[in-house]
Amino acid sequence: MAKKKKKPAVSGKQQKTVPEQKRNAPEQKPRAAAERTGGEKKRPYTLIDCMKIGRLGNILFIVFIIVCLIYYYSLARKGNYVIPFEVVAYGIEAAGFALFTTSIIWIDRLVRARVLMKVLLIVYIVVEVVLMLLEFQFLPWRFFRFFTYNGISRWTVIGHALFSAGISFSLLMLEPHNKRLEIIVGITTGIILSGMFLAVPGYRVYASILLNAGAYIFFFTALQRQLVLEEVLVDCYGDQAKVADFSSTLFADTPDLIEREKPTVKQRVKRIRNKLNLENQETMILTDKDEKFEYEFGTIEEDDDDDEDYEDDDE
Repeated sequence: MAKKKKKPAVSGKQQKTVPEQKRNAPEQKPRAAAERTGGEKKRPYTLIDCMKIGRLGNILFIVFIIVCLIYYYSLARKGNYVIPFEVVAYGIEAAGFALFTTSIIWIDRLVRARVLMKVLLIVYIVVEVVLMLLEFQFLPWRFFRFFTYNGISRWTVIGHALFSAGISFSLLMLEPHNKRLEIIVGITTGIILSGMFLAVPGYRVYASILLNAGAYIFFFTALQRQLVLEEVLVDCYGDQAKVADFSSTLFADTPDLIEREKPTVKQRVKRIRNKLNLENQETMILTDKDEKFEYEFGTIEEDDDDDEDYEDDDE
């Protein structure tokens, strides 16, 4: 009968090491990721997501204002108030403010530093909410018995346009000295400043807010495109460091320039010896006098006879 081979006994220390390695294995991945990102937690959303949500919020602003204009200048003017219609309209406005506020909060949490820009964006959201509530008479028109709100006033419209333009200028802090971002912010600010001209025909402030929404739709769309193409790079929390490799094939065919090594003392001595040896060798130099003699008098015939004698001897 063949004896069964016994398996070698495993010590208690070896049994413990295997599960310990399995337990520690998943912990190494987050550590490596944390080292790449500088010990910062990566956010579940990106700057591109902020652009998409902000654009959608401003689109809802425009839809809400257009719906309200149609409603108040058609049905409400005749005294036909439709409560469900108003509920839907104000629901669209609330959703627009919620999305826009979410995008601003996410931007503030993602982007490093830029404290001034972050504070101004939050202030802008608060001011827009207060103005919309005042326009639709959800807040009292008189504040602290000193200031009375008037949405038709030219100074109110002009002041709102200048304030909004100052907020848009702060967006240059996302990446200073970037020409593409400067062009995008410049166009956005120009659209916002054009809202001052709405005070001439006597439009209310919500017409300027509508223009601001169109400007921010352009801004979020253009900046999203630049972020996808990586033409604009914003320093955000949790981003991995990127190494830019710039290579060119313009000078690929040109030979490499190699610096000559300085000759040693032995090499210099060899060069000098070679020059001296060449100078000591016998060289026949035909002077100008010999050439002149042969040209005037010809060669000596005796020399030719001697050559013939030599030829006879050879035969």
